[in-house]
Amino acid sequence: MLNGGRHGSATADDMRLIRRIVRRGSRKAADELVRAHYDALFAFVWRQVGDRQQAMNLTQEAFIAMLGALAAYDPAKASFTTWLYRIAAYKVIDARRRRGVATVPLPDGAGSGMARSDDGVGVEGAPPDIADERIPDPSSLLAHRDLLERIEGRVRDFDPAVQEVYRLHLYAGRTFAEIAAVTGASESTVKARYFRLMKTIRKEFGDERADTLSH
Repeated sequence: MLNGGRHGSATADDMRLIRRIVRRGSRKAADELVRAHYDALFAFVWRQVGDRQQAMNLTQEAFIAMLGALAAYDPAKASFTTWLYRIAAYKVIDARRRRGVATVPLPDGAGSGMARSDDGVGVEGAPPDIADERIPDPSSLLAHRDLLERIEGRVRDFDPAVQEVYRLHLYAGRTFAEIAAVTGASESTVKARYFRLMKTIRKEFGDERADTLSH
């Protein structure tokens, strides 16, 4: 797991703080909740943007958005950390949009000849790292930072629905099942989106280099 965050449902401490914030508007509880998750969320954002000041700004934006939407959080659907990381992932995506980088969907022909998921994307024949849902080794990511930065430059061109799967799986260490729960998409759709993205990365960067992301 890359971020040191807690998988599974929200912890008892998190839920206690969330209830105090939602029911009483407790500023103290909000401060405690932010402090509990700040370091991990900052690291999640910083890995993607590579700039400390921008990461600090986006992390702050993510926490503000989280507090504003907290009443809508449903612990039965996703863990609190996965829900929080999804908010932050979209802050990263939006930041790249503001810089004038257009997002474009992957070609319709990508993955042709495979079984179709419920959004029309092929999933059959996915490489072992997709099927096994292996979470990347942090030391591997650190050792290949230059490669990751170049790949990130390509990833930011993809449709946001594809980007969020990539970001939550690679940078937050979330499984496809967890991502499916928080996005509301089927698990097959989530896997298909990730596979389509990885297929494009393999084509442009080579299998050996792309495998750095999935091992």
